Amino acid sequence: MIQSLAMLNTTIPAIMVGGEEWLWGAPEWIGAALGFAVTISILALWSYSRPDTSGGVRFFAGLLKIAAIALIAICLLEPMRSGTRPRPQANVLPILVDNSQSMQLKAAENTPSRNLHNLEVLREDSDWRIRLAQAFDVRRYAFDARLESVEDFSTLQADGYVSSMATSLTSLSERFSERPVAGALLFTDGNLTDAPDAIYDWSQLGFPVYPVVPESDGALLDVRIVDVSVRQTDFESAPITVTVSVDAVGIRNETVFVQLRDVDTGKLIEESSVNLTAEGESSDVRFRFRPEESGVRFYRATVFRGRDRRLIESPLEETATKSDEATLLNNSRIVTVDRASGPYRILYLSGRPNWEFKFIRRALQQDAEVQLVGLIRIANKEPKFSFRDKGVNDTNPLFAGLGEADEESAQQYDEPVIIRLGVKESEELSEGFPDTAEELFAYHGVILDDLETDFFTQDQMLLLRRFVGSRGGGLLMLGGQEAFDSQKFGDTPLGELSPVYPPRMDPGSSTGPYVMKLTREGLLQPWARLRSTELLEQDRIAEMPPFLTLNPVGDVKPGANQLAVVESNPDGTTRPALVAQRFGKGRTAALLIGDLWRWSMRRNTTDSEKSKRDDPAQAWRQISHWLVNDVPRRAELTVKTDKDPSQPVQILVNARDAAYLPMDNAKVDLTIEPLGGESFEMSATMDANEPGLYRATYWSRKPGGYKVTAKVTGPDGAEIGKDESGWTAQSGAAEFGELKLNRQLLEQIAAETGGEVIREDRLDQFAVDLPKRDVPITETWIYPIWHRPWVMFLAVLCLCSEWGLRRWKGLA
Repeated sequence: MIQSLAMLNTTIPAIMVGGEEWLWGAPEWIGAALGFAVTISILALWSYSRPDTSGGVRFFAGLLKIAAIALIAICLLEPMRSGTRPRPQANVLPILVDNSQSMQLKAAENTPSRNLHNLEVLREDSDWRIRLAQAFDVRRYAFDARLESVEDFSTLQADGYVSSMATSLTSLSERFSERPVAGALLFTDGNLTDAPDAIYDWSQLGFPVYPVVPESDGALLDVRIVDVSVRQTDFESAPITVTVSVDAVGIRNETVFVQLRDVDTGKLIEESSVNLTAEGESSDVRFRFRPEESGVRFYRATVFRGRDRRLIESPLEETATKSDEATLLNNSRIVTVDRASGPYRILYLSGRPNWEFKFIRRALQQDAEVQLVGLIRIANKEPKFSFRDKGVNDTNPLFAGLGEADEESAQQYDEPVIIRLGVKESEELSEGFPDTAEELFAYHGVILDDLETDFFTQDQMLLLRRFVGSRGGGLLMLGGQEAFDSQKFGDTPLGELSPVYPPRMDPGSSTGPYVMKLTREGLLQPWARLRSTELLEQDRIAEMPPFLTLNPVGDVKPGANQLAVVESNPDGTTRPALVAQRFGKGRTAALLIGDLWRWSMRRNTTDSEKSKRDDPAQAWRQISHWLVNDVPRRAELTVKTDKDPSQPVQILVNARDAAYLPMDNAKVDLTIEPLGGESFEMSATMDANEPGLYRATYWSRKPGGYKVTAKVTGPDGAEIGKDESGWTAQSGAAEFGELKLNRQLLEQIAAETGGEVIREDRLDQFAVDLPKRDVPITETWIYPIWHRPWVMFLAVLCLCSEWGLRRWKGLA
């Protein structure tokens, strides 16, 4: 057979009909067959050539005999039909079925869900399944968070939290990278939660994908939360703002209600309503409130229609009716609010007792998060002479009469007299301004008020520079008689830290009163303003008293922001009043008004509502929080969540020693507390690439809020610090973010992989056509025609019909 086919390929061309090839098995018989057919045909025609009245019957009888002769002659050539087909069970054909919760959706109450509908289509005894199983190695898979092999599709419950379709197809491609794949049938709604990048190339899968879709999507009714954003600061004038975006599918011109509740207490924070006028258009609802406590708090945002209020507020109670929405799982979101908590410590250093310290201290006493430590010089150092009378004590006269024990620790003549206020320990700041990084770095911010540069040693000024630039602390300069305008000040590290230059020349006389105004940049900073709108802020500033003292300075440094200016009367010239800048990891600011205390001493007695406000105290609290809020701590916890809810949460902890250098020999213990669940403890391991960084991975399978606390201990077992944070697992938000069938994505996948979108009612035809398409492994099949019974039957039928026709007409 093989030899004859080879000869045929070189002698007689094959005939292609409908994608199949017709071959001759014995082409060497063509001469004999042709001679036999011609000879017998001539004799048959000669026998029917006699003229008579039955010419038509003779002609038809002759055609029957010639047909029988030709058929017998063709059989001498051994005709065969040949083609290609997939080798049975050699090519893999995976069937992937979406097992996520979105497959539980149904268009109406009396219709099956998407999952039940798919299970009916995927019955093992269906014709298309049987036909495909005969030609291909059919594999059954289900996917939600990951790809899994299943024995029977009827066991699928559609209870997965996410739809990792892209990850599952990629995993399937890697699994069969060395195997021939004819294609993959995909049963899904196309709403994947692991959305790949916009430039993702589906053709890299390496096999065609055939998404199976229903004839129609069906009408869905749904109200959902599209997005939730949190805007928060730590300043009194800007409380937390939670913005909830809602929209609807199949619903228009209907009022819906949006609630925000505290998850821990169940307390209703606020409820608002919004009218959804057009389908597909989102509306925003904003909630502004101040949490009662600092730290990590969880809130639940919920949207519902009036008829579903009881279902939302009392889900465990028996209700007479059910919601006609497609799902209620996308009607709520958990919101994480992480308000940084103290205590923050600020070191106030003053060259003399003044009113400013009094009002700053009074303001911060109302803030539980900020602790103010005062270091105030009440007497400057005096020269010490060696020829003093021996009866004269070396101790400064301010300490005379305190007793021998106290006088031994009192400042001498050549030392300034400094008092400490608000210290935690008796030895804290006992030697004055810190000389070591360990002592100074224990503070988060430093305020300098009316101090000359000679007060500090060169090492102390360099240490203060490290405090801001490397440690990340905050520095506020309030000026003074020998600050800013001294050239000596500009040449020191303090001048480098200052956001303004010293004046280049004598600034001249500038007398008050000065009127302060916020610049455009100042109005954009939450910590620099005290009102919610620009108009109210301008009214507040107009009520401030005029000031009489201003520190003369030069130009504002590049990169610094001028947040407030003052105008002097009567010339109207403006000068800097409040300037801030970033410096290394920290920040510095200069408040150039020298008598800001006048504002604190002015009381408003005409307006009862305004008299309740203490704007100066609020301003000092906001400045203090700005000074310290972003200052790093020895133990810092950060949580990074992936946009794909099926991916784990990355928990990062930075550990630092007393000098705020990375600590690589620390122990980091984590305690994770799910909302409504049991806490879980784990350890973080040191990162191999970044010193002082410790990592841990946590898979939050169930949706909800999670709180994590990190405890860092040193190698000696001493506690370095604690920090806490939280995150929200929002798998439902991604899973039900879109309810309609994503035909556009499915068509894109099919087009890029070389597949085709298949309608459910055409699966039988698809099962017939797939073996005819290009598949990796095929085989050649040959179907011999010449020895088939029907060939001889047809030849005998022609001869018998010819004989019978002649006998019927009485022909010879």
